[in-house]
Amino acid sequence: MSKDSIKVNAFFKTAVKKEVDYLTENLILSEKQKKIFNMYYLERQCIDFIADSVNSSRSAVCSDLKIIRDRIMKLI
Repeated sequence: MSKDSIKVNAFFKTAVKKEVDYLTENLILSEKQKKIFNMYYLERQCIDFIADSVNSSRSAVCSDLKIIRDRIMKLI
């Protein structure tokens, strides 16, 4: 697991609603990435379930999650 993944996961373990709301308002994501963000970080769904839900491959979801993490890191 990358250092960014660890830091972002730690953020979400301790974040309060105000901090999560700030992220959701300020992250610039495509509609698909917003759905992946919500499902993975807020709803705690597994990557395979997300891939099925967004009609994408597991590796594509992982790639989108990396982009999302990079953008989150700029805000936290």
